[in-house]
This record gives sequence, structure tokens and C-alpha cells, in this order.
Amino acid sequence: MKKQNRHCKWLFSFMVLMLCQSVVFAADRSIQHFVSQREQWKKLIGVTQTLEGRLSTFSSISLRFRNCPIPFHFVGSIPKLDTSFKNVEVTGELARENGRLLFNVESLKKIPSDMEYFVVEETKIDRSRPREWYSLADWAKQRATFYDDKELTQKALSAYKMGINTEYRQLLVKQPESLLKLADRAQQYQLDPLLYDAFRHEAFVLERQNLSKQKDSDLKPLLTSILKYFPTAKTPQKKDVPKERNQYLKNQVEVFQQADQHTRLRLIRWFYSQLILEGILKNLESGGSNGFEVAEQIAKQLPERTDLVTQYQNEQLEFDFNRVDELPRQYVLDLSQEFLRRKNKVKAEQTLTNWIDSRRKKLDVSDADGRVRLARDMIDLTNDKAGATKVLLEAWELNPKSSEAATLLGRLGFMLQGKKWLNPKEVMEFRNDPIRKAIRNGTVTIGMNRNQIKKVLGAPNQISRSISGGEINELWIYGETGNQDLIIALARKKRAQEFKVIRIKNARVPQESNKEAAKPTE
Repeated sequence: MKKQNRHCKWLFSFMVLMLCQSVVFAADRSIQHFVSQREQWKKLIGVTQTLEGRLSTFSSISLRFRNCPIPFHFVGSIPKLDTSFKNVEVTGELARENGRLLFNVESLKKIPSDMEYFVVEETKIDRSRPREWYSLADWAKQRATFYDDKELTQKALSAYKMGINTEYRQLLVKQPESLLKLADRAQQYQLDPLLYDAFRHEAFVLERQNLSKQKDSDLKPLLTSILKYFPTAKTPQKKDVPKERNQYLKNQVEVFQQADQHTRLRLIRWFYSQLILEGILKNLESGGSNGFEVAEQIAKQLPERTDLVTQYQNEQLEFDFNRVDELPRQYVLDLSQEFLRRKNKVKAEQTLTNWIDSRRKKLDVSDADGRVRLARDMIDLTNDKAGATKVLLEAWELNPKSSEAATLLGRLGFMLQGKKWLNPKEVMEFRNDPIRKAIRNGTVTIGMNRNQIKKVLGAPNQISRSISGGEINELWIYGETGNQDLIIALARKKRAQEFKVIRIKNARVPQESNKEAAKPTE
């Protein structure tokens, strides 16, 4: 009795197992699922199953399904097959004959082809429910993979795309996280990269907008994410395309969605560059005082943006130009040279002029040396000789012993005469005076006074004096008596203070020559 009970329990367990297996296979009756369970075939011998799939070959007594290794033999009443049979459904059971497995077909019916089935099922879909699209797409993809069906593969992709787009449209509030998940799903479904790249791009744009609302936001994680999915964003473009870049930055999502793959590579570079630029500009000082430092960073990380390099360099140049009175001498010289390098001669000259003017205003009223240094720069840097002269004369008044002031005034054509500085014109007149010329040449000329004669010839050997007509006359004789070389006649009116030379006679030359010698020398 106990053995009989144990036998009944075993039989009941076996039947439950078989029933469960039947239920499982009923859920997916496809040949591809049947083939995938081939390790269970021996356990299913004698279990009734219904299978469906694509025909490979057939005859009056058997058929084969595509990609299934066992034959299907007809044992029941089977309709006659012809070429119109693409997909069939069979009912029967696995059996073993002569040591090999086969499937005994008890019934067979014609069913729609996979493409026909897909079209029919597509019409039944609630187009507002993404999951229904995904379910149909999964079925089509599995079938297409098993049968290597490219046409059905495209149908699967189109269904996936419909599901993805439906899900995208149904996003009440678009958040970076939801868009990134949608992009991952689209990539998992092996859809067009243009689709999931657009989702990721939009997610990054939204993330940037969120960060812009935060104080001192950190852009590094966003930059890292961009490079993860768009690694070429770090590669500089050969040149900037301002029109394209500006249009994109005004409407990033729409422009990116409409662009082709090649254009998107540039657009994502503009996006990445803009984020890099924002990070660099966080270090820009007020007024652009560190413009060259910022420009250096831009040139290093965004070499195609030469316009920005120039812009921020110019900002610092303008900043320095406006505070030139605070700058040391060498900095001012470098600043002026930088303007010249940029072919801005007016600004270069004005830099030096403004700096010198500011120094002049700061001079202490008693600073003679400061005036000398200022005058030297006025001459060397701005060629302002008139201004330098005025400053040097002020320095001389403060310190008449200043050799530097005297040297610089001499370079400017001035000459100290007594306690007065003659200007270049006065110096020229002074030097062109015939009496002074004669003195320099060691000769005597009409109009000289006594001291001037002595300066040239020394004291005379003899002097004779006479008075005639209210005029006092003197003869200065050079040479011994009887061997006179030169006789100079001088005269002074009674009210005059000095004797002046009126005639010169060379005793050793003819009289005509003496008349010529007596003429004033010009």
C-alpha cells in the first residue's frame, strides 16, 4: 500500500511539472523559444505542444522550421502545403525514433507572416502608451534577430522610436535625469545616435540652466558628463564660426535637434567652450585688470576664440591706460610699446603724455632733481622740448648748481650768459655778432671797446689822446717806434661811456688795404 501511495505521489508531481512546462511554452510558442529550451526537450517527450514559426522546407510527409534542427513529421490530417505558406502553427509532441528526436505533427494551420502580424498588432496599439510600443518592438526584434530579418529589424526600431518619442512628449517637466534615462534607453534599443544624442544634449542644457540659478556653482561635473558622451567637444575647431555659434547659443535645443551629425560636433564644441569660458571669466577682475592672464587661459583652452583673446587683452590695456598715473616707469613704457605693437600710435603716445603730465602735477614745489628727471623723460619719451625747457629752468631757479639741468639745457640749445639762460635764437644772435666773431677769430673790428681789443691783442705799445669837436680820440699803436705794425683809432663822445674802434690801420700794407681793414666785419 505504501509503495502504491509513493507511486501516486510521484505520478502527480510529474504531471504538475509537465503542466507547468506546457503553461510556460504556451506563453511563447515561437520556434526561437522552443530552440532556446533544447536542454529540456528530453523531459518534454510525449507532452503536447503548439509551436509556430517560419517554414524552411516542406514535403507531403514532413516540414522543417527555419533555424530548428529537428524534423516535424505529419501523423495527422495535414492540409496540403504550398508556397503561400510562410508561417505555420503546429500542434503535436516530441518523440524519439531510432535514437533521434523528432516532432510528430497532429495538426497544422496557416498563420499570418511576421510582417503581417506586425502591421495588424500596430493598429491595435494605444499610441499614447509607450509600453505597448516597446512590447511590439521587443517581439519584432527577437523575431528579426532569430531569422536575421533586416526588414523586421527596421520595423522593431521604428516601434522603439515611437515609444521613445511618445515617452518624451509625455514628460510633464523635463529634468536632466529623466532625459538621460530616455537617452540610455534609446541607445540600448540601438536607435539612431541623432535621437539619443539630442536627449543628452537637452539634459546638459537643462543642467546648465539649473546651475546658473545657483551661486558659485561648480561646472566641472557637467563638463565631465559632456566629455563622457561627446568626447570630441574638447577638440578645438580649426576656426571660429561666429554666426553659427551665436545662433546655436540663442536656441540650443532646437538648433541641435535640427542639425546633422557633422554640424552637431561643432555645436557641442560651442556649448563646451561656453562653459569653459564661463569658468575662466569667474577669475576676471573688475575692470579687466587681469585681462592678459584671462586671455592666456582662453588662448590655451579655446584657441579658436582669438576674438576673446584680443577682447580681454584690450580690456586690460584700457584699464591700465586709465590709471597710468599709478604705474611705474617701466610698466608705462611696456604699455606704450604694446599699443605700438597693435598699431595704435595715438594711444601709445597719449600713454606717455598722460603719465608725464601726472608726474608734473605731483612735483613738490622745491624738488629740483625731480624736475630734472621729468624733463629728461619729456625729451626722451615725448620729445616735448618746450615743456622740458620750462621744467629745467624751474629746476635751475631752485638749484643753480645743478649740472644735470645745465647739461640738458645745453642739449636743448640754451646757453648761460652771466646769470641768464639765452634761448637758441638768442644764442644764435649772440654768436653771429661781428664783434664776437672777431674776438673768436683773434682779430680787431670796428665797434670794439678797449677791453675787447685787449682781449684779442693785449695792451698797446703806445697810446696817444686828443680832443676835437667835443669828441675824445685815442690811437692805440702796436709795435715799436719806427716799426709799427698796427694803429687802431678809437673815439668817445663826451656823453658816451666807452671808447669804440672807428678805424684800423695796418702800417705794413698799402693804404687801400687799410681802408678795407677798417670796414666792419659782418
